[in-house]
Amino acid sequence: MKNVIPNGSGRVERLFYTVPEVSEMLAVCDKSVYRLLARGLLKSSNALRHKRISKASLDEFIATSTNGGGK
Repeated sequence: MKNVIPNGSGRVERLFYTVPEVSEMLAVCDKSVYRLLARGLLKSSNALRHKRISKASLDEFIATSTNGGGK
């Protein structure tokens, strides 16, 4: 059985996203996401040779890159 984390609504909470999913969420192209990864602004995991960006990393990037964010 796969490891799943129920969130109370019967749906499974996503912990990782692919580069195309992140690019769609941020409304940028895939190449821009790879640039953010190269600059260290997003962190990824190489699961089975495919980059996966954690929800936590994406949330942190959004929080620190919006008006009023840290850094």
